[in-house]
Amino acid sequence: MKQWKWIFTAIVAAVILLPLLVYGTGWLLSFRETAEFELPAEAVLARAGEIEVGTPVAGSVEFTLPLCRSVDSAELKPGEGSLAVGSVRIERSGWRFTRRTWRISFELCALRDGAVKGGVLELELSGNPPVRGEVEIPGFTAVLTPPEPGTELELAGALELPQKSNRIWWIAGGAVAAVVAIVLLLLRRRRSRGLSLQERTLGLLTALGLELSSRRISVEEGIARLSDLVRGYLEERFGIPVSTRTTPEFLADLDRDDSVLPDSERLFLREFLESADRVKFAALTPEAGLFEQALESARKLVESTRPADSEGGAK
Repeated sequence: MKQWKWIFTAIVAAVILLPLLVYGTGWLLSFRETAEFELPAEAVLARAGEIEVGTPVAGSVEFTLPLCRSVDSAELKPGEGSLAVGSVRIERSGWRFTRRTWRISFELCALRDGAVKGGVLELELSGNPPVRGEVEIPGFTAVLTPPEPGTELELAGALELPQKSNRIWWIAGGAVAAVVAIVLLLLRRRRSRGLSLQERTLGLLTALGLELSSRRISVEEGIARLSDLVRGYLEERFGIPVSTRTTPEFLADLDRDDSVLPDSERLFLREFLESADRVKFAALTPEAGLFEQALESARKLVESTRPADSEGGAK
């Protein structure tokens, strides 16, 4: 029983090791042939004669190398008037003791009709030393084939890409624009009836928020207009010449003991006006959240500075 076991083990070992031994022997002997190979002068195109513009044409080149060498890379450089389609494919197609067959395939596509110049296939082979070689790609003639009568519309329909409808965005934008127009109209009518400064300012703040939410203005423009609204309100409400002073000068007046604004409002004005100046003069890109926070703080500023006698009506 043990004898048969050893025989079976020897057979399995021979089946596994013999191919490796043959391959290893061929690989060692192939070093003698490292200088005995040459690349083909020209690749072969799969189609001869005239080729339609836009139709890929396949090409290939096949050759043998010593087993100790391999094709590391292949780069296709098409001639004038053609374009490579996809990537170059490197395949091992056969083995014969000390040599291996390699097949390099590619695809070209003509960009125009007429004569298309040939290109070059650059190969890099491993070994000691490495070898670089070139295989010429033959030129060919390309032609434009007119479509058959009655197939133009069918072809256009086949190539038509689905497009997303923008109707809902147009409707939404129109609705927002209508709301803004109504708000502005109501503000004008109420102003003619003697609106208070606070009511006019709050209405302008609401309209400004709607313009930004509908993307009719950018965040940068919204910050600048909000800064002008706040400055104009303070100037009219307290008689402070804000529009003729720089932000540092205005903030210095607010820090005085006899300032007309409480500490909480001074902090908001300092942070907001300095941020607005950075957006305006330092080209700082603001976030939408900064505008929304500043807009809400501006509303609180107007409400907190409402005169006591105007809580129930116009000033």
